Amino acid sequence: MKRPLQAILLASLLASPVIGSADSAPTVDPGEAIARIDQLVLDGLKENDLEPNPLASDEIFVRRAHLDLIGRIPTKEETLSFLESKDPEKRATLVDRLIGSDGYVSHHYNYFADLLRLKTSLNGNGQSVPGGLAYEMWIKKALRENKPWDELVYDLVTASGSAWNNPAVGFYVRDYGMPLDNLAITSQTFLGTQIVCAQCHDHPFETWTQMDYYHLAAFTYGQTATNNHPIQQKALELYGEKKKGKSHDEEVTALKKAMSEILQPVRFNNVYQSDKSLRLPADYQYDDAKPRAVVAPATLFGNEAVLSGSSQPIDAFAEWLTAPENPRFTKVIANRLWKRAFGVGVFEPVDDLKESTPVSNPELMAYLEELMVAVDYDLRAYQSILYKTRAYQREASLEEPVPGAPYHFAGPVLRRISAEQIWDSLVAMTVPEPDKPDAGRELYAKRRIATVQLIAEAIYDQKPAQFLNNVKEVVAIQKELSAEIDAATEAVAKARELDDPDLIKEAVKEASRIRKELGNKIEEVVYRDGLSRKIADQLEPASLAGTDRVGSNDAEAASTAAEANALMDELTATLLRGDRTFEEGMEDIAGSNDGDGIIDELITAMFRDQSAELKRLRAESYDQDRIDWKVESKDDQKAYRTFNESIRDKMLRASDLTSPAPGGHFLREFGQSDRELVENSSDQAAVTQSLALLNGPALSAITNRYSVLSRDMRGEKFEDRLDTIYLTMLNRRPLDEERRIFKKAWQTEPESGSTSGIVWTLLNTREFLFIQ
Repeated sequence: MKRPLQAILLASLLASPVIGSADSAPTVDPGEAIARIDQLVLDGLKENDLEPNPLASDEIFVRRAHLDLIGRIPTKEETLSFLESKDPEKRATLVDRLIGSDGYVSHHYNYFADLLRLKTSLNGNGQSVPGGLAYEMWIKKALRENKPWDELVYDLVTASGSAWNNPAVGFYVRDYGMPLDNLAITSQTFLGTQIVCAQCHDHPFETWTQMDYYHLAAFTYGQTATNNHPIQQKALELYGEKKKGKSHDEEVTALKKAMSEILQPVRFNNVYQSDKSLRLPADYQYDDAKPRAVVAPATLFGNEAVLSGSSQPIDAFAEWLTAPENPRFTKVIANRLWKRAFGVGVFEPVDDLKESTPVSNPELMAYLEELMVAVDYDLRAYQSILYKTRAYQREASLEEPVPGAPYHFAGPVLRRISAEQIWDSLVAMTVPEPDKPDAGRELYAKRRIATVQLIAEAIYDQKPAQFLNNVKEVVAIQKELSAEIDAATEAVAKARELDDPDLIKEAVKEASRIRKELGNKIEEVVYRDGLSRKIADQLEPASLAGTDRVGSNDAEAASTAAEANALMDELTATLLRGDRTFEEGMEDIAGSNDGDGIIDELITAMFRDQSAELKRLRAESYDQDRIDWKVESKDDQKAYRTFNESIRDKMLRASDLTSPAPGGHFLREFGQSDRELVENSSDQAAVTQSLALLNGPALSAITNRYSVLSRDMRGEKFEDRLDTIYLTMLNRRPLDEERRIFKKAWQTEPESGSTSGIVWTLLNTREFLFIQ
């Protein structure tokens, strides 16, 4: 829903005669918008004495549209369906079918994950994985539901709370402990303005000063990602933290250590809004203020953000940032998506916009901005128009644009497909339903997120006295295990000094055992107690009205309570099933707690039905496959089982894999971003890539007898198999010369003319690796 100020500004901008409008709400005539863009492109070409490229063939278009919109090549069936269609509007129909599909969500998630530097492990280590998964699922949901861009950005920059009730907090957790750096990323990503230099000194090439940087950062500085919780300070105050004396100080240190251990599982999940002020650095050297002076919020350009006493500065910043009248917000996203379609922006670089930045076609850029506002930042509607233009449908320009020189869009530029596009194309050649979201990934994410939420529910709402008593018990447990922990730590260090792999493995295993024992005891003492009290509250709904969640406004508190109720309702139903008491349910589920710990056991019980259903659906799918493929003999059954376990279950879309993929994975070899910098992927070729295609698992996966490609070739003769391979990989039929070459190879050297040989050859061609 539009915010009031946004609605007013939007209405004022929609009076342009270029964009059609209705009486009650802004509308866009797609046909008029497409024609207007095409005319502006033609005007730009004519002005520069250039001619547009010819329209691309259907073979080129069907491949290009699939790669650009859903991130993979079309299947043989999709290719033939398009090529054989007599519908004069089939190109527009194809665009409409692809935009908004599961493949669209997957492909665009990869793009926005790169733009936002989204990682499965958001920051530091594995502790941030639940928050990373929540953030991932939130972005995918936003794309699936087509959340308008301005609302998505607004939700990101104003995010506060915990990852399980507001996953958008991942935007700040990603830059944990670096609020000033986060501001630089925010400006670069959403305003196309790189001001990071001004964090330390006046910008050498722009008008931004260091003071300007701090003025802007003052808006977002109160968004605090933290691993602490107010319950800690309340418990310490109850204990008497400020008492003096060596023994008391040692006791407080022990309490803080125990608190850290208790809260360790929920680290990197929380962002609070605070009123803390931003001060200039101690070494500030300019004469417009003194070092350590407090800085008031102020914007860099455009209208000043409207601050009011009733709202936080971050709200004013978000309104200013996403307003249609902001001179850069709309321009940057309109240009980013244009570059996605054409391979180069109307201005370049897309994220380093200066007053002096040349715009290749100013009238086109101005219209694209108007269009983005007119469609109300609906990214699907905007892209639907771009991909239906004749400008997009023209043959690619083969000459690489000269950096710094304007490009006038005679057609899209020839582009190398990304690592994710290559991988997802391999997936489409290997497994059926390649765009279907992985249910296993979603269930895994839900379990990990529910785990940290369950722990938080056990801790965050404890009374200070209750929490302090739990902490004291943990101190006693730590003292009890301290000798073992110290001995294990020393053993690991000594084993590493000796560089003895077996000794290191044994020492690490023992240290892990002790850590697990400590963790299980903490779960038994703290989490079990907290959950017991929470369930008692759950059975008396009136008591929830007193829940105190520090750092939340009324709306957030209501949302948090609803989330907590849903989770606790599920836990209560699980524990009390069959008229069991809480203790009986705990004993039945967690037993003696010698296994995975109370929380893991509870999560397993809570998700047992979902896990069983997923397993059933997979088995059903595999059974149907066995029937279709007549997998009957023991050898066939073994080969089919190997395909499922070693290939099918691992060939998932890039968006359903750990992000970024680990070093050495196919995606990283082909240039997937490490997500450390904004849009940090690479499209450069390397020898290791050819080796990955030759020796890696990709080729064997594609050519496995149960792959989609092999299934499509079942029973075909050589000539027909060649057609199938070409229609699948290059989305066209082979030329006569190509038929002759491969037939000769097959006759003289069967290996090079085999399915594997042909597939490997085509995988390494420029035609496969580039978007024409």
